[in-house]
Amino acid sequence: MTGRGKIHMRILIISRGNGFGHAKRDLLVAKALIQLNHDVTIASYSSGYQYLRMAYPGALIDLGLPAAGSSAERVLKLLELIRSKQPEGIVVDEELLVLPIARSMGIPTCFITNWLDEEKEMLGFLQMADRTAIVDTQEHWMFPIPDSIQNKIRFVGPVVEVPEAAARKEKKIVITSGSPTIADVPFFMQSITALKGEQDYVKLVYSGTLTKSLQRFKDDSTHFIADPSSFMDEVRSSSLVVCRGGHTTLWELAALGIPAIAVPRREEVNPYNIVYAKQMGERGYVRWLQESDMDVDLIASYAASLLHGRDRLQAYACDGSSVDRLVAYVLESFSLGREESPLCTT
Repeated sequence: MTGRGKIHMRILIISRGNGFGHAKRDLLVAKALIQLNHDVTIASYSSGYQYLRMAYPGALIDLGLPAAGSSAERVLKLLELIRSKQPEGIVVDEELLVLPIARSMGIPTCFITNWLDEEKEMLGFLQMADRTAIVDTQEHWMFPIPDSIQNKIRFVGPVVEVPEAAARKEKKIVITSGSPTIADVPFFMQSITALKGEQDYVKLVYSGTLTKSLQRFKDDSTHFIADPSSFMDEVRSSSLVVCRGGHTTLWELAALGIPAIAVPRREEVNPYNIVYAKQMGERGYVRWLQESDMDVDLIASYAASLLHGRDRLQAYACDGSSVDRLVAYVLESFSLGREESPLCTT
């Protein structure tokens, strides 16, 4: 069915706006739901909204929120959104504050995440989701699975969409931090310096808002790119990527079979990025090091081994079925949520 028949459900997708990873997978979910004749609206903010504004042709709402900020402001914006849209089901991509609002209004939810947490307050939120879809594989999963929500969890696999890998890799290295902030300056400085010795390789640095401040590191083989729109096209033919270890980025690189070095942000900045890197390292998809161990010589050594064939990584066979599993679970969650909640109406 392709969208010419009866509309089945009003579905709201609330997509966390930090970085592009949430927006990318929520875009795939929205398109699949529309193909099944559901009325889908996506709401996001910050860099997530900016990505969706360029990629999603459907109904899109800018929540006007910063990437991080007041919980009170978030609650008010989310409450106003849900009251105005009156959805019959909500896909919640890691925007935890939606869960108690939806529960109080009797609206079924499916929570999408690539992490879990058993800390008391966090668990209280997670318990309010009707179902939770983990967009990862269970093999080498390192986050806790709390007993109280174990029967409401399903691993659906990484939800990524990548172009066909280039038939031949170019002598090109990509350096990226996703959505760069001032905290990423040492990462860029160390990575650029470490790769100076690879003169046969062009270095493409996706430096975003840091482009001007990093220009002093420019040379004949190092180029800075402020606009991230060319990222995937450049990556698909690159020989190596040095990155910060975002969940979606790591799976995209594994699916493309592109060797990668991950330097995740410190735990106090992002407590989950280190776990993503560890998991992918155990699966053989990436080499990684702690930011506290970030060293020019170590990065250079890892890069040389990967570039010159002394170290080989695994590739992930991505067939697109994870999106289908996720969408099926979303719809199952809404059906079960209506059956289980006395507040839900048809």
